[in-house]
Amino acid sequence: MLSLQKYLREAIGWAGAFFSLTAFSLNSLNVISSQSMEYLLMNVIGCFLLILYGVSKKAYASWVLNSIWLLITAIALIKVFLA
Repeated sequence: MLSLQKYLREAIGWAGAFFSLTAFSLNSLNVISSQSMEYLLMNVIGCFLLILYGVSKKAYASWVLNSIWLLITAIALIKVFLA
C-alpha cells in the first residue's frame, strides 16, 4: 500500500509534467510567446517540481536536465524583467 509520502511525490511529478507540457503546448499553438511571463513562469514551476521528483526517485539524468532547463529559463526571465 502506498504511503501518503509516495502519493505526494507522484503528485509533485505529475504537476511538474503538467506545467511543462502546458507551457510547451500553448507556445507551440501560438497562444503564448516563449518570452511571455506565463510561459516562463510555467516552465520555472514545472522544472522545479520535476527536479524535486527526480531527486526523490534518484533519477539523476532527469533532475540534471531539468536543473539546466530551469537555469536557462531563469536567465530568460531576468532578461524579460530587465527589458
